[in-house]
Amino acid sequence: MPKIISIASPKGGVGKTTTAVNLSIALTKHYKKTLLIDADPGKYCTLSLGLRENEIFGDIFDLFTYTKTFSEIVHKSSIPFLEVVPFRDISVEEDQQLTNLAKNELVLKQALENNSNHYDFIIIDCPPYLNGVTTNAMLASDSVIVPIKSSNYSVQAVKKIYDFIKQLNSKFNTSIGIEGILLTMYEANTKTSFLTKKLLFSTYPNLTFKTTIPKNVSVTESTFYKKPVITYNPSAKASLAYMKLAEELIENIETNFLMKSTGLTHEDFHY
Repeated sequence: MPKIISIASPKGGVGKTTTAVNLSIALTKHYKKTLLIDADPGKYCTLSLGLRENEIFGDIFDLFTYTKTFSEIVHKSSIPFLEVVPFRDISVEEDQQLTNLAKNELVLKQALENNSNHYDFIIIDCPPYLNGVTTNAMLASDSVIVPIKSSNYSVQAVKKIYDFIKQLNSKFNTSIGIEGILLTMYEANTKTSFLTKKLLFSTYPNLTFKTTIPKNVSVTESTFYKKPVITYNPSAKASLAYMKLAEELIENIETNFLMKSTGLTHEDFHY
């Protein structure tokens, strides 16, 4: 069974899509077969992977309208071990239609249940709001990665998404959890970044990734070439950080699996 992770935040501009794309690619560098689902109508995942509109033969919208099956919307990518479910351009009317269709909260979950066993990871890039398609994505997921940047308002967004997950678990009898809180656009030696990191580790000590993603001009540059930073400049600080994040994620999953199967606790592991 794959590990299915939504990348979600109720706040835009926190590196959500950048994380979804670059983490997916970083996982493939560890030979993990990965599916990246672009569930954000902004379709920035699709754009950053260089998929042209005329190359898209099916997308997430087709899944919600039941016009195509899941297997008919999965695209190969130029990156080994990576496949993509894209998002094409949709009209205002279609966007409204998607909002209505997404009220059926289990569309994506049901689609993945029968079509995902050959992947190691499925990463879902969510819209920057907590309803509709995002609810679908979370209910299809095992866990959520919450990216935030250095600011007090971003930290407050963590509580909002934490409460939302609790509501979903209660309403649908599920056990979705937070995989980790990821500090992005981190600027070392600035007071704001220091205070944000301190607040995160004091409030959510067991939920915050040790890895932080630094603010890096290469990330902005890569968007002009419609490439993820990890392929545009593999040696950039942000690229190396996403590789480290993938390593931390894989290690955490393996450790948690071992704990469940052996009855050990975190105190039994020495890092």
